[in-house]
Amino acid sequence: MSIQLGPEWQQFNTRLQGTPAQMERDIRRTLGQSLLWIEADARMMAPRDQGRLKGSINPKITGTYPNLVGQVGPGVTYGSFVEFGRPAGAKMPPASALIGWVRRHWRPAFIGPIPRGQLRPRRTAGRNVTEDQVLARAWAVARAIKRRADRAGRAGTERPFMRPAFHRNLPRIEQAFARIGLRTVAYLAGTGQRL
Repeated sequence: MSIQLGPEWQQFNTRLQGTPAQMERDIRRTLGQSLLWIEADARMMAPRDQGRLKGSINPKITGTYPNLVGQVGPGVTYGSFVEFGRPAGAKMPPASALIGWVRRHWRPAFIGPIPRGQLRPRRTAGRNVTEDQVLARAWAVARAIKRRADRAGRAGTERPFMRPAFHRNLPRIEQAFARIGLRTVAYLAGTGQRL
């Protein structure tokens, strides 16, 4: 009894040999698209002051097939404090890190009642504001952040933007990766197109 393999076997063997390279390209493309979905939503949800946090959110793919790793997140150092907050019991943030924020969000002392329908005035620190006054307010804000964290038993500055972006896109990401498997099976069976 003899078994002969026809041209179908050669075609299958050729497809099988090319599958790892094709799968790497498909996984890298799908992983990149997934990171872009998360990045776009995280940029929309990121708290804004000057836009540095939003602008620092970038994706990165490292590793080689089959151990590809996709990462997306902020590149500024304070991004993790915004996402996760400061732990309860931690030292208060340095007042020097808050000086720029205080200058941009200076609210002058307001005496008397605010007329109905009018918002409290908000403007940058004027010329008559001294550096000592700005530093004193920055110190007070830093102390308030620490107290809020200690009182709540958790982060006083927590404003998540990465985790919600990930969870919002998780169903799309899972579907995109499931399609890779379907395309691979169809390609190996000879019924589908190249990956």
